[in-house]
Amino acid sequence: MSDERSDDGDPTVSDPSGTTATGRAPFISNADKLGYLPPFDGMRGVAVCMVILVHATFEPFGGFAGTVDLFFVLSGFLITTLLLEEDRRAGRVDLRRFYSRRALRLLPLMYLVIVGTLLAALAVHLLTDNQDLLDKAIGDALAGGTYLYHVIHPVHTELVGGGPPEIRPLLHLWSLTVEEHFYLFGALLIIVAIRRNWMRWVAAAFVVGWVAIGLARLTGHVGPLFAWYQRPDSLMLGVVVAFVNARIPARLSERAGRRLRIGAWVATAVLVGTFLVGTWFVKPLGLFVPFLVPEGGSLRDGLYWGEFGFTLIAASVAVMCFTFARYRDHPVARFFSWKPFTELGRRSYAIYLLHVPIGVLLFETVSKVSEGLGLLLYLPLLAVSVEVAHRLVEKPAMRMRLTLAGAGASGAAAAGVSGAAAAGPARPAGDDD
Repeated sequence: MSDERSDDGDPTVSDPSGTTATGRAPFISNADKLGYLPPFDGMRGVAVCMVILVHATFEPFGGFAGTVDLFFVLSGFLITTLLLEEDRRAGRVDLRRFYSRRALRLLPLMYLVIVGTLLAALAVHLLTDNQDLLDKAIGDALAGGTYLYHVIHPVHTELVGGGPPEIRPLLHLWSLTVEEHFYLFGALLIIVAIRRNWMRWVAAAFVVGWVAIGLARLTGHVGPLFAWYQRPDSLMLGVVVAFVNARIPARLSERAGRRLRIGAWVATAVLVGTFLVGTWFVKPLGLFVPFLVPEGGSLRDGLYWGEFGFTLIAASVAVMCFTFARYRDHPVARFFSWKPFTELGRRSYAIYLLHVPIGVLLFETVSKVSEGLGLLLYLPLLAVSVEVAHRLVEKPAMRMRLTLAGAGASGAAAAGVSGAAAAGPARPAGDDD
């Protein structure tokens, strides 16, 4: 395009000739600079609380497993938008800076939690001879520390033979490893697509992939190594939303805006309803759809929440994400912008990393003596651990990331937004700027 807007409001093009070294004009976003969006942090904050509930007592809150899709859609959208904005501003994406910022956001706290969990499991083993906990902690640390958890310990394997999921001290790292693979491979694909103007083809392929994976789950197929239950389709959908946001005009007509606002209300209702259908809250209404397959059963035996729930939640979040990016005054966006929600969202990565190992370690020690005392200690211990981690690890890392971001970086980076994956069950997988 001949008159794109730079991040400081001035017209800009990617280079003097308007083409890349390959002779193709790069894809240039039409969207205004995204900046910091409080409702995205608020959505993460609410979602990470739901994650705690589903991991604490899976069956009653099985539908809350869909929070992973929320984190992943937000992550795919924000990462793609960041790359589009940087390419429009500078004419290229600085890969070293991109991966350095991701590493500073994700690695320090994750490895600190892995090491802390290993040491705590070793201490419990020495005091109580709990070899099983130590073996699982070692296996989880190796799988999560190499970002291969979702390959070595695929999520939801219990859906094949039925029964509850296995309890492991770092089982939640699966979503972080899925998202890290997106950063490694998906981001590179997006950068190439921007430079060669392939974004529409990548977006079209991702739409086909999202539909195909949704249909596969609906018909009881789990994919290779349970890949369809690890929700790569939600990351794909986030990329598609970012492309749509960048492709259409920055200013929508009044009629289109009104329809989009209504669509966000509908999407919010579908999101809430889909979550609730997988929980015991709706049992009195006869609407409950179980997530877990009975012992000895399989997904082919009947209707289970995962067959449709993940797909509907991803679609709903996609509509909400696009609407909030364009209309920040939407009532639902204002609801999620409530400060307690956004403060939780800023800490969602720390909460996500710490909530499982603390719970498992308490279960294997204090709860063996008194289950009530274990429950009583859990939330205070989690809250203190998260705040310490946020202030002593995350905030210093954020300051270093701002130095790397430099002048004119995305407003999302400058505000220190929290993904995860994203959730976002999601990561939530770390910060998504």
